[in-house]
Amino acid sequence: MDSHHHDIVRLAWSRHLGLADTALRSGTRHSFEHPNATKITFVRLGDASALVGPQWALDAARERTDDDLAERGVLAELDPARSGRVRGPIVLSYAGDVGSALDHHDPLISHELAHARALEASCAPDDVIAAELTQKHSWFTLMGDEQPAESASPLAGAAYIEWEGLLADVGVLTAPEARRHGYGQVVARLATNDAIDEGLIPQWRSDTQNGVARRLASRLGYEEWGEVTSVELARP
Repeated sequence: MDSHHHDIVRLAWSRHLGLADTALRSGTRHSFEHPNATKITFVRLGDASALVGPQWALDAARERTDDDLAERGVLAELDPARSGRVRGPIVLSYAGDVGSALDHHDPLISHELAHARALEASCAPDDVIAAELTQKHSWFTLMGDEQPAESASPLAGAAYIEWEGLLADVGVLTAPEARRHGYGQVVARLATNDAIDEGLIPQWRSDTQNGVARRLASRLGYEEWGEVTSVELARP
């Protein structure tokens, strides 16, 4: 990752949050009021950060540091009576170069949505929600090769979806019985390389407490460069 990549990531997040293209300038925290916001979002990318939400939330966070706002549950503490489901903190990692190592000879890969759905059906709901495979596109599902292709079962899958035409948000999911074999790394590598070939910067999101996902991202060449946390607001 170089400064050009960083600028593109900041631009993509500015647009994703509905802000001006230059909103995430480096060196300071920027607060942006959305009067009808349904959630409060805090994003930090390098030395730039943004807090987006209703004015009361911006006022309540004025004395809080970026480190405070990035901690789990702090956004919900701004007004517990108005706070709902918290998501994060989520580590944001990015890859700038194509990798070559697959550690799997001639894998049987499916690009069909049906196989991504079958994989989700074999996994725990929390894992499915985190990966969001079937909410993405460009699927790479590794199929078992010990039986005919038409009856093979999905072992692991990765997919990505474009963000603002600039980033490729990547998700990875492995069937419980197929873990610790490197299958997730195979499909994640394929999805990452494909995104870069398409002119996008791959983005990897993982919970700060998910050491397995963060280590996998590191092995694939992703650089941790930010974090995001949000809290949904309860309806009046």
